[in-house]
Amino acid sequence: MQSEIFKLLLENYPRMDPHHETWELWMKPNKTNFEFYEVAIGTILVQNTNWTNVNKAINNLKNNSITSFKQMVELNKDDLIDLIKPAGFYRQKAEYLLILSNKMIELLQNRTIPNRSQLLDLKGIGNETADSLLVYCYQQASPIIGTYTRRFFARNEGSVVYYTMRYNDFQYEIETLLGLDFEILGRFHALVVCHCQNLCHKLKPMCKNCFLTNTCQNSIF
Repeated sequence: MQSEIFKLLLENYPRMDPHHETWELWMKPNKTNFEFYEVAIGTILVQNTNWTNVNKAINNLKNNSITSFKQMVELNKDDLIDLIKPAGFYRQKAEYLLILSNKMIELLQNRTIPNRSQLLDLKGIGNETADSLLVYCYQQASPIIGTYTRRFFARNEGSVVYYTMRYNDFQYEIETLLGLDFEILGRFHALVVCHCQNLCHKLKPMCKNCFLTNTCQNSIF
């Protein structure tokens, strides 16, 4: 994949992205305590759903004054389930949010940055969520690989190998292409998500409207 693709993504978004403000918050390096909390819980809430549903869940929490990890863990679990229902899988996510919140409280008290293994040890946190936390909460350079990333690379590179490539191998490939700068890696991930949600759909990609037509190797996967 050529660097011009990254440039084309940068040039064409955010004007096509309805969630630009959300991404800018996630990319913000010096977050307030509330912004840090919002991004952290967002990495759990966004699993298997979309931003619209995540925002509804976060707004429910805000409207009920659940605006910190401490308030989260003090909340009755059934009440938490009701508040985050718009995000789907609410029973599982409520459990994951409480686990993550307790860990975040510990990390903040000790003023420490977790490593990837510590995050992966937490129930409900897989590779993509762990790397999202590292990049967007802690400004650590760690390539984020999700379903959209695999689809984007498979189509633009014209190879289905990206659908099955091991996570660590995929990370190494992105590191080779983009280097190890948390801002670039975070921005690239955001742009890929935006592109796949707007144009590069799973079943009916809007290739005729796509600005990557000249660089995309294959749009049939």
